[in-house]
Amino acid sequence: MTGQLSRITNLWSKITVHSGHHVSRVVIESVRPLDCRAEETSPGRQITLTARHARANMDCQAIDVYDGLVEQVEIADDGNDQVTIRININHAVPWQMKSEPGMPGRTVLILSRAHLPAIFQSIILVLDPGHGGTDSGGRGPVDLLEKNVVLSMAAALEKVFTPLNVQIHCTRREDRELPVRDRYDFASRRKAHFYIGLHTHHSRDENAAGLAVYYNPAAPGSQLLARLAAEELVRKIKRPFRGISPDRQLSPLGGIPGITVEPVAISNWVEEGLLRNPTFYDKIALGVFNGLRRYIIESPYGNNARRKQKN
Repeated sequence: MTGQLSRITNLWSKITVHSGHHVSRVVIESVRPLDCRAEETSPGRQITLTARHARANMDCQAIDVYDGLVEQVEIADDGNDQVTIRININHAVPWQMKSEPGMPGRTVLILSRAHLPAIFQSIILVLDPGHGGTDSGGRGPVDLLEKNVVLSMAAALEKVFTPLNVQIHCTRREDRELPVRDRYDFASRRKAHFYIGLHTHHSRDENAAGLAVYYNPAAPGSQLLARLAAEELVRKIKRPFRGISPDRQLSPLGGIPGITVEPVAISNWVEEGLLRNPTFYDKIALGVFNGLRRYIIESPYGNNARRKQKN
């Protein structure tokens, strides 16, 4: 390939199924097949791909992924007809590299997500899309209703958690009214390890925007869960952060760690527009997923939830 530069034109990542298993795919697109080698430069932390006789015809900035395994992808044109791509990960996993011919040509790094079900195994999660029936919740400047968009949030969360051995229960999957107390009783009857309420913010101030997370003050660990979920949501959806706060309305959950997530303000023109994009719901779901994953791994409260289930 000497004398023929392969120009890298695009780089993206996606969770998909490969050989019957969920994987993270990092895809590098180029005008010609890449002369590429890959090595794990930091075990469990970073995989580096080096493409020789190549140039980057794209913006060389870090790409945020945060899919629960792949954190970021960094691309650097070394200026010597060599491009270095670093994939930063948060867990040591099996991986492989392969080429997919075509136009554009694709060099694909496939990373196993097989470790994730063990983290969440047998966890019982209650999702509670707010409002419903005659209670529409907030209304956007155009026509979106909170009671409907939170159902889409719940569906996206269910899609993320279902492959991970999580037992998911939704308080509602259709447009029906449900008293608040019944929602908390629902979580208690199912012996939930975690409760996640789904809402949007609404304000008379059309400039009000951004993310807030509320937590159950009666359950040890809820504040930490709220903080981790908020951190990960900010990284995924990149909206202003309105903070975390205790919510006494969640106290009937008792010792169940519970949070209510308001990813955006439906009353904001820009954020109502975001709620019309299906991929935005996927980002919300991955943000919540990442927060809960970190909570289970990092906190003694999360480990207690797993021990209780095993016993």
